[in-house]
Order: sequence, then structure tokens, then C-alpha cells
Amino acid sequence: MHVGICGFAGSGKTTVFTALAPGGKAEREVSFGNIKVPDDRVDFLASVFKPKKVRYAEITFVDVAGSSGGKAGGAFTPAVLQGMKNADVLVHVVRGFENPSLTSPPDPERDERLFNDELLLHDLGTVEKRVDRMKREQKKGAELDAMTRCLSHLEGGAPLRTLDLSDEDVAALGPGIQLLSMTPLITLYNLSEAAWADPASAKLRETRREKNASWLAICGAIEAEIAALPIEEQKDFLDGLGLGEPARNVFVREAYALLDYISFLTAGADECRAWPIRRGASARKAAGKIHSDIERGFIRAEIYRPDELKAFGSEAALKTAGKIRAEGKDYVMQDGDVVNFRFNV
Repeated sequence: MHVGICGFAGSGKTTVFTALAPGGKAEREVSFGNIKVPDDRVDFLASVFKPKKVRYAEITFVDVAGSSGGKAGGAFTPAVLQGMKNADVLVHVVRGFENPSLTSPPDPERDERLFNDELLLHDLGTVEKRVDRMKREQKKGAELDAMTRCLSHLEGGAPLRTLDLSDEDVAALGPGIQLLSMTPLITLYNLSEAAWADPASAKLRETRREKNASWLAICGAIEAEIAALPIEEQKDFLDGLGLGEPARNVFVREAYALLDYISFLTAGADECRAWPIRRGASARKAAGKIHSDIERGFIRAEIYRPDELKAFGSEAALKTAGKIRAEGKDYVMQDGDVVNFRFNV
């Protein structure tokens, strides 16, 4: 999963990136950082199997270069746009603190509006050109129908993430077109310590979710300080602040939920690992996440749950008790399924 962190200059976007992906590497206008997704189920499996490797699902954060916002000619450079286009989820970091390097006071509503307007203008220009070309060439069919629907929606001032498009519609648009307002969006309010404690900011601190969009808040300065501490010291620091966990854990869960991701698990003496997939994926599709040969030669999936392993103590005991299920290729994978794929190629 690639998460693109975007924001206007002075929003504290890079501080937020540091908090979410400590140790990220800078590369020209874009910085990259990977974090492991915390998963107690992987930890439990590792305690049972004592594997050579333990691998968690990972999220790649991309810190897209900042932009000034609202200026004639567009706020986003080609590098910024490309960074956004490569993201599975966009995160708009919104300034919620006084910045001495800026003359204007924080105005989250203004910055949200400007950011969304930039996305809409980009997509409107792209779709208008495509529709005009198709009409000149007198093309008809599913692609033109889907494009026309998108154009109408954008002209109405709404982002494409709020438009109900079927899988067939998305396929008709084609892989070559990348529409930014179609990407799921997390609006992340970056508050100062004072603003975080201020009752007037209570509304900004409320986590909420709508279709393909969510809103949450973070105190970037504190979270970056937490991220810089050794793991063993983070808990004491969090306890001292009255926080149960780093904000990045909350953020990861929100990003997973927004994309409707789940994780299935594999376990053995060599490796215990979490594999992210979209909710609703079949067993055969999940097998392909590990290797295309397993998907191609799929025979069956042998599945149990972590709590069942905890209750019986070992896979051998689960087999004796008949608790390991054999599922076919069309079985819909569930979050937390522990799987052994049988295949033949």
C-alpha cells in the first residue's frame, strides 16, 4: 500500500511524515519511508513457531513535495502530481497551528477547499480533453459513457471518489488515465500541543469517515518526538502523556479500513507473515499474493484461526481435533485467517 502525504507549504507535512515513517529516506522532491503494520496475531504466531523470520504487512509512505496553493497557474508541480498519482491513498496534511514563517493564521476549512479544488481542476482538464477527443473521433461505448459521467460529476463540483462507479466503469476508463480526485483521501489535521488541548479544537479531533474519505487529527510535533525514541522508551513516554499508542498505529488502521484491506497470515518454522489483501478476495486470489505459481496450481487452502491455535496449543492438536478447514478456490478470505496453500504446478 502506497500512502502519498501531501500538503501546502508550512503545514508541517514533513514532520507528520517523520512521525508516521521514522527513518524515511529523502530523494529529490519526494521522500520515502516504510513502516510495519502492528499485528498482535503475527506476534502470537511467532511465539508459537519460533520462525527464522517474522514479517509484518508494510505501508510505504511517500512525502510529496509541498506546494504553495491557490496561485494562478496551479499549485502542483509535475513532480507533486506524479507523487500523488502513484498513491493508493492520499493524505492531505492541514495546518492547525500558528507558523511564524507564514503571514496567514491557520484556516483548515480554507486549506481543505483549496486542496480539493486543485484536484478537481486537474481531473476536469484531463477528462474534458479525453471526452473532446473521443467525440471528434466519433467513438462510442462504455469508455465514453463512463468519461461523460465523470465529467458531469466534476462539473458539479464533487470529487470522483464520491461517484458510484462499478468495476466495469473503472475498467472502461482504462489504466492509462489517473484521476486524483478518485483516490481515497485522508484529511489529517496537524495540531499544535496547545490546539490539541484546546476544547475549541474538539471537532477537528473527532475521527469520521464517509465514502472513500476520512478525517482525523494528529499532534505532529509530539508524534515525531515519540517516533525518534527507542522502542523500549516509547511506552513510558506515551504513558506520561496519557496516550495508549502512537498515532501512526491509529493512522495505519484508518488507512487499512479506508481501502478495505484485511490481512491473512502464514506460519511455519521458516517464517510467520501477514499478507495484505482487499476484503472479499478469494482464496485463489490470496494465493497469488504469495506467488503466481500457487495461484495457478491452486488445489485447496487449509485454514484455521489464531484463537483456535491458542486454545489447542499446536497445529498437530488442531488437526487431531478437526479444526483445520479445507476450503476451495472461491472461499472468501477473512481477516486473520492462518493459511497453508496446497498447490501443484
